[in-house]
Amino acid sequence: MHSSILALGLTALFNSAFAQNNSYSQYSLKTTYDSSNFFEAFEFFNEEDPTHGFVDYVDADAANSEGLAGYVDGAVYMGVDYQTKNPSNGRRSVRVTSRDAFTHGLFVADIAHMPGSIPGVWPAYWMFGPNWPTSGEIDILEGVNTQTENKISLHTGPGCSITNDGTTQGTTLESENCDSAGASAGCGQDTSDNQNYGDGFNDIGGGVYATEWTSDHIAVWFFHRGRIPQDIQSGNPTPSSWGPPAAKFNGGQGCNIDDHFKENNIVFDTTFCGDWAGSPDVWGKNPETSSLGDCKDYVANNPADFKNAYWLVNSIKVYIQGGSYGGGGGGGNGTTGGGNSGSGNSGSGNSGNGNSGNGNSGNGNSGNGNSGNGNSGNGNSGNGNSGNGNSGNGNSGNGNSGNGQSGNGDGQTNPPTNTQPGQDTQNGQQGQNGDGYSSDSQQGQGGSGYSTGQSYDNGQYHGPGAYKTSKSQPSGTASWNGNGWRVGSKRSVISKRYLA
Repeated sequence: MHSSILALGLTALFNSAFAQNNSYSQYSLKTTYDSSNFFEAFEFFNEEDPTHGFVDYVDADAANSEGLAGYVDGAVYMGVDYQTKNPSNGRRSVRVTSRDAFTHGLFVADIAHMPGSIPGVWPAYWMFGPNWPTSGEIDILEGVNTQTENKISLHTGPGCSITNDGTTQGTTLESENCDSAGASAGCGQDTSDNQNYGDGFNDIGGGVYATEWTSDHIAVWFFHRGRIPQDIQSGNPTPSSWGPPAAKFNGGQGCNIDDHFKENNIVFDTTFCGDWAGSPDVWGKNPETSSLGDCKDYVANNPADFKNAYWLVNSIKVYIQGGSYGGGGGGGNGTTGGGNSGSGNSGSGNSGNGNSGNGNSGNGNSGNGNSGNGNSGNGNSGNGNSGNGNSGNGNSGNGNSGNGQSGNGDGQTNPPTNTQPGQDTQNGQQGQNGDGYSSDSQQGQGGSGYSTGQSYDNGQYHGPGAYKTSKSQPSGTASWNGNGWRVGSKRSVISKRYLA
């Protein structure tokens, strides 16, 4: 009897330990962004900078023709204009936003180079959702001017206070209140590693930033080049084996993570001056910048100083827990894809609602009769590719009905990730020829949500991006990939005009 009690006790202890670690494990790869697809998966933002920077964000064609974006040594290059003096509209730069939006996941970004610790520069790798700040903002890698250590922050609406229990020693929590309208304008954590940002980061060849977003917490790790865990290198990331993160934001009673963070897009940008880098309390109180005069004047008159203000991204890999993604919930609105293909219960009902891929997801009325079975709703529906990929493909409706993205909501459409530049898309009739890529479906509740084609800034939707017209290939020495993007070979030979 005593041995039975002991056995039961050990079993309970094991199960408890496994349950605690399970939230960190069982991740499967959802998608990879790299030199094979990056500029088809991200759209260029060329509106006025919401942070009031001295910057002129250019569109895809300008970025390509001016050498501000392309591929170098197999990595994604995003730079700034470092030749023009006194640019009238601000220094030209690049800001890109992922077409995919996410709720939960493990985001593993391998970055070889980031903008250096340069006066006036404000680079960021971050995520944010629609109707900012109500859907949250996660600042993974961000800083300004001559900063040498990363500042990791969250921004939300009111009602979110966090703790940083479990964070690595040396990280300082500036504020528990994540409200973007609060006194601290978000909850930031200052790290203590002088090789995780700017010049120090570049000196070691960069590294990997891994961000885990669950219902319980948002945590960020940084691994130096040469110290990247084997499980990340092998494509089987297990955060529970990594030790304390550089920053951890615990939800709990103070903040319901799922209420404050949803449908976030991934962003890379480099701006100048603005609300943070150019603030009198920042620029004016830093002895390395205060002697340089006005921030905008410095940025305008010293173009060569910004040659090192570029990103080189090897890849971004997005992993999901348990192989179930639950995205595309609410898909099947309107008549996108022609007829009623994708309407009825396709992608709606329980898709992304705990019973992701079960019940009515893709079955029953998807397309016509039983059309939508096979892959629609089964296999991948609500499970990694709910609302996209195979969901709605095959026999659903007609051929590649809506290309699996049935569910438009507002009538906006985006070209599919694998659409070559120059292929046009039409609103409202997608799916007749299998080219449709409807977006703006409502996010599934519960599970790990995933929607496609959303791009917002302070609540403003910025449309389908810059890929409707083909990119011409001017004469010259630049080489090009199959999608019309410049491909360089050595960083030392990158110039403003050509990446080769």
